[in-house]
Amino acid sequence: MTTIWSRRIAGLLLVALLALFFAYPLLRFLALPFATASASDHGWLNGLLVAVRNTALLALGAACIAAPLGAAIAWLLERRASPLNHAMTSALWLIFLAPSYLLTTGWQIVFREPGLRHGLAAALFFSPFGIVALLALKALPFCAFVVRPTWAGMGRELEEAMRVHALSLARRAGLTLRLALPAAAAGFVIAFIESVQEFGIPATLGAHLRMPILTYAIYEHLSTSPLDFAGAARLSWVVVAMAAGGALLHLSLHHRHSAVLVHGRARHAAPPPPGRVLHGAILLLAGVLWGLGLLTPGFALVASALAGHDWAGDYASLFNSTGFAVLAATASLALAVTLARASNRSGQGLAVGIELFTLSNMAIPGLVLGAAYLMAFNTPWLPLYGTSLLLILGYTAGYAPMLTRLLQSPVAQIDRRLGEAARLHALPWAARVLDIEAVLLAAPLLRGWLLAFGFILFELPVSELLYPPGREPLGVAIVRLNQTLHFHAAARLALSGFALTAAVVALAGGVAYLLLPVGARRGTA
Repeated sequence: MTTIWSRRIAGLLLVALLALFFAYPLLRFLALPFATASASDHGWLNGLLVAVRNTALLALGAACIAAPLGAAIAWLLERRASPLNHAMTSALWLIFLAPSYLLTTGWQIVFREPGLRHGLAAALFFSPFGIVALLALKALPFCAFVVRPTWAGMGRELEEAMRVHALSLARRAGLTLRLALPAAAAGFVIAFIESVQEFGIPATLGAHLRMPILTYAIYEHLSTSPLDFAGAARLSWVVVAMAAGGALLHLSLHHRHSAVLVHGRARHAAPPPPGRVLHGAILLLAGVLWGLGLLTPGFALVASALAGHDWAGDYASLFNSTGFAVLAATASLALAVTLARASNRSGQGLAVGIELFTLSNMAIPGLVLGAAYLMAFNTPWLPLYGTSLLLILGYTAGYAPMLTRLLQSPVAQIDRRLGEAARLHALPWAARVLDIEAVLLAAPLLRGWLLAFGFILFELPVSELLYPPGREPLGVAIVRLNQTLHFHAAARLALSGFALTAAVVALAGGVAYLLLPVGARRGTA
């Protein structure tokens, strides 16, 4: 009876925690347009329509580029054994992890060179085509990651059956593409959602072009005087509706078609090496990913950092973000582990609530969450606005859903009988948690913490709205320097952030390697 009641009380505390720091701010903020009188003029409606049109067109353009390219890259990675596969996979992960505003800054530095400044490429980059290209580049890893399981699960029986029936090459390609169409459509939807929610590119290149885009328009409503919470809420409704519609479509495609190709009877075989044409295509794609996605903007940042003579900069923001990232990553991980354990052991109601919380990461962009926190905790009974605590809470609410998804599977694999055996042997609670569960979960916990630390260190939308006075975070400082055309200082600050992240990864890996038992070290290496 004691165990049952303690679990019920813990479940109620979790529900109260999610309601206070997630449901309450969002509902209060999004309900604002219905609680205030409508504007007498239609100026806000015209601005809204322009921002919606621009955002939809840019996101559709990016998705149209990223979805087929991501599906092709995924096919090459899974169906052909090329020595360049590791290079393409590494490039996809680095582009996924790199902050979008740093990619934009790197390319802006490139096109400010005297020889390129007035050329056709610069004219295209400093136009909506440049925004579409950058959005497609950032969405490309999502598309490839979504489609790869479909290509990996497709057995060799299909190809053999088509060859037995002597189908032509075009017919075989058409049938294969038709089977992979649901996964490619899911990749298209994911690319559209990510492009709609993107804030770093609109805040840098979009701001220079003075092009109304939904996410940056929300920020402008909340950062310029007079503050317009109702206008920001209207725009947020549109962003949430577009992202939620895309998320529902993605889930529908996943549940409807995920079992079409992936089943236990598929016979897997080692993929053949690519022919000469495919090898050329792989070489070209790897060159594009590394050259245009990473090396060119990266070298531009390095060259710009070395070219400037004034090395005094905004390094206080680096130390501010380091402290915020350590605290918020730890809090996010603790909340994620608690939610992952509760989703495996609790009743249906709490499990559904936790599932909705984790899915919210797809439908609620960080900028909307930050705007909701700004309004909900700027009240006499919860006066947290302007404090570091609110910024850390905002980071935690933004990254805990992602970490919960990441940890649900590893936590579910821990056998309950380990805990029961430990209790039978009168092992204290702390020893059970630290000596059994923490050791078994060491690798996913370390990866989750490092992932959250890296993302929070360079985080932008929540930081822009919630950072306390005098404690400017790293992302805000870099974007401010970008918007004021101080590219040398922005590049130095960005490279300092990368160096700090690499040092933290090396330090955390070394400490984990020294402290963990020998059998648990392999997963953290």
